[in-house]
Amino acid sequence: MARRSLLVAFLLLQACGATRLRALPDPADQPDQGQQTITTRLDDATVTVEVEAWRHRPRRLADDYLPFRVVIVNQSRGPVILHLAKVSLLDDHARAHRLHDPEEVVSLMLGGSSLLPFVPSIGFEATGPEPTIFGLELGFHFNPEADLRDIRQLAFPRKPIPPGERAEGFIYFPKPPRDACRLTLLLPLDTPSRQQELSFSYAIDR
Repeated sequence: MARRSLLVAFLLLQACGATRLRALPDPADQPDQGQQTITTRLDDATVTVEVEAWRHRPRRLADDYLPFRVVIVNQSRGPVILHLAKVSLLDDHARAHRLHDPEEVVSLMLGGSSLLPFVPSIGFEATGPEPTIFGLELGFHFNPEADLRDIRQLAFPRKPIPPGERAEGFIYFPKPPRDACRLTLLLPLDTPSRQQELSFSYAIDR
């Protein structure tokens, strides 16, 4: 019973803590019905930003960070560049929050307490001709790096997007302060026709 109670507490801890965002699109943009995705169509590119999109490992990433999924389709005859070093997130108190490099996120999670050293497992009892399941246990897990590899592999690529191609991936920000109610994501984008800064606004639902 004690093991089962510990497992339930562990799963509840995994499910709570994430900051939920609701898209506040500009009238010219195209939101989805769930208010999680905003699509902006330019003359030579289409840019889509999605929140609540992290369904990878570690699941608890969204407890401490804000992962935005960015998709850019280059519809021009030249390269399109998202300047990741200049991407920023502003809150309604005029505070700018810096984008975290994927390696920085991995390093911070390895150095903190975001990853617990055990995972649920199933135990077996071999008292008869065939093993029977007798309950849930906690199995220990000694490779935290494996749980963090999606942060690197799914990050938005830094290279220019060639004509006719598509790039997608996550960008990572720290969780906003508790007094913040709105956020604006700023994406500086270079296309063959011009340089521009696209904005995507969100309300914070607590």
